[in-house]
Amino acid sequence: MNPTCSYNPQFSDQVWGRDALLTPRLDKREDKTNAGNKSNDLVPASARRQHVGAETGRGRDRDGERSGAESGDTAKVQEGNEEPERESNGLECREAAEPVCPGKRSEAEVSVLFAGPVSRDGCCRLVCEIVKHVLYQRQQMPLPYEQLPFFTRRANEPEDYRRNEQSDRKKYQRALSDLDEVFQNLEAVFGLTVVPRVHILLGGSVVRPKELYEVNMERVALGHREKSLETLSCIRKLFHTLFVEDVLNELRSLPLMNMLLLVEGHRDSGIQWFRPKLNYRVPERCKKLVISLSCSPGSCSPTGEQTNHSDSSDYIWFQAPIIIKGFYA
Repeated sequence: MNPTCSYNPQFSDQVWGRDALLTPRLDKREDKTNAGNKSNDLVPASARRQHVGAETGRGRDRDGERSGAESGDTAKVQEGNEEPERESNGLECREAAEPVCPGKRSEAEVSVLFAGPVSRDGCCRLVCEIVKHVLYQRQQMPLPYEQLPFFTRRANEPEDYRRNEQSDRKKYQRALSDLDEVFQNLEAVFGLTVVPRVHILLGGSVVRPKELYEVNMERVALGHREKSLETLSCIRKLFHTLFVEDVLNELRSLPLMNMLLLVEGHRDSGIQWFRPKLNYRVPERCKKLVISLSCSPGSCSPTGEQTNHSDSSDYIWFQAPIIIKGFYA
């Protein structure tokens, strides 16, 4: 008999003993399951339903508490996120309210106080100097008025530059001739009537200009030439105040605009060159700068004259017939 095929009772007992040990465990599990089913069978159906309902209710309560806590945390987070949004919205509203609207009037004022009375010729010179200064500072002329006649290009430049030089000279000559004519007739106006105000308009028309510069002389004490301040000292005082206030400088480039000049005078003064502008109204929707000229108290002499007119209905506006056009070099 082959020994490899011999029967080994110990091996068989060990195998069957292991199966026998595993079998009772499975039986115990089945007994527990059956016992649980039997116990459920012994409990009435109504009691089982109540027990299941109670368990379900407690589960819902726990779920509700968790969802409530989660919703509360979410609400806190949302409130925390909304507060900076409200603050940022408030800042945006304040920042949006700061810039001036295009249709809103922007007005500034510069006061120039003289130590004594000023003559009519001195007031005319002050107005002429303000006109020149406004044209140059507002980039309507490439050079100051006094330097325009001396501005020439070099002779050794190419031909195209010489052609440009000729066109520039024509612009300069026309601007100089127009300004000289305006200043000469303005001097005649000051000799005929008291001029309380002068308006310098930059823009397309008298009705809707972009910028308005008012020279207010209602509080200027007019005196005779011998008893008035020197004109040069008044001009130095004027420009010192304008440079200190720094109200005409502009960093951004400005477009070319037309300049219109209007003066306020007595209707029966006999002004010829300036044309009456009866329907003129002070523009409201534009940038406005008032240069207020005045004299110190007690500077009026007994024979002095005030520019403040008592009856405003007798004073009307006169417009210069020449329009000064801005130009580049």
